[in-house]
Amino acid sequence: MKRIMATMLIAAMALLCVNAAEYTDDLGRTVMLPDNIERVVPSGNLAQMVLYSITPEKIVGWSSQLSGAAKEEYFVQDIVNLPVFGTFYGKKANLNKEALMASAPDVVIDMGELKGSKESMVADLDSLQDDLLIPVIFIEAYLDNTPDVYRKLGSLLGEEEKGEALAGYAEDAIRMAAEARERITDPITIYYSISSDGLEAIAEGNFHGEVIEKIGAKNVVSSVFGASQGDVSMEQLYIWDPDVILLSEKEAYERAITDPMWTMLRAVEEGNVYLVPSEPYSFIDAPPATNRIIGIYWLGNLLYPELYPVDVVDKMIEYYDLYYSYDLTEEHAEEILGK
Repeated sequence: MKRIMATMLIAAMALLCVNAAEYTDDLGRTVMLPDNIERVVPSGNLAQMVLYSITPEKIVGWSSQLSGAAKEEYFVQDIVNLPVFGTFYGKKANLNKEALMASAPDVVIDMGELKGSKESMVADLDSLQDDLLIPVIFIEAYLDNTPDVYRKLGSLLGEEEKGEALAGYAEDAIRMAAEARERITDPITIYYSISSDGLEAIAEGNFHGEVIEKIGAKNVVSSVFGASQGDVSMEQLYIWDPDVILLSEKEAYERAITDPMWTMLRAVEEGNVYLVPSEPYSFIDAPPATNRIIGIYWLGNLLYPELYPVDVVDKMIEYYDLYYSYDLTEEHAEEILGK
């Protein structure tokens, strides 16, 4: 009864404020949404980045605090200090429902892959919507369907032109990667670590390392080795003997190119160890969101230049303009790339 009354109240409020219509989200839930959505709240990091790229002026609060580089330089300064409401899902879920309600958004948008079963997500979001008395929708989003996500949001938020531009950029990168994979018969092997000691590895199949597999390379850390993310030993790294080592932390990179235990590795000896560009966000993950699109061009061109014949600096300038509304210079792009 409570849920029915809450749903009726949400619908009534929408109709009182503006013209409203039914919207069916990617869980099959039917939600009443205003025809003109002017205030939105993301429920997680992926939604936060996607919504910022398409309509920053409509965001009324963040799901998590912006990183230093994003806050201080890249993101529009008028909105970097918006309130932080927290996230609804994840190990660090900390959504402040009262603060979110006080911001009076037209809709809360959750985005990403299914968390658990579809049935459990339907129940979770219905319950959240009942508590907030604000429409809550879910848009399924993963790397391959990024173009569809932007076209869907463009229509929903009245940002069709910007949505199409964002979709087109992502579509070109994803298509290039798909064509490259078809031509690769002997994949380059990669070890990718996200820790300062270089020994916390991302395993094959983990969406944090999806760019590696997407561009046609092979992650040496097989998912059968253990968890999708965890510590490995130097001895195991010697056994894997990867062609390329990717490191997310500068401390790990400095260790890899100077520590005798690391310099014995073939990848280090041959100069094939790289610090992943990470300004304002990593080109591989952290968070695993739209920043992975530029990662396709960067890593693809780095490892398979003949299959990814692009000027990475030019692609970065275009990407930063489209996705961050930031005027990146060639010099700054080369600095980010470590050149």
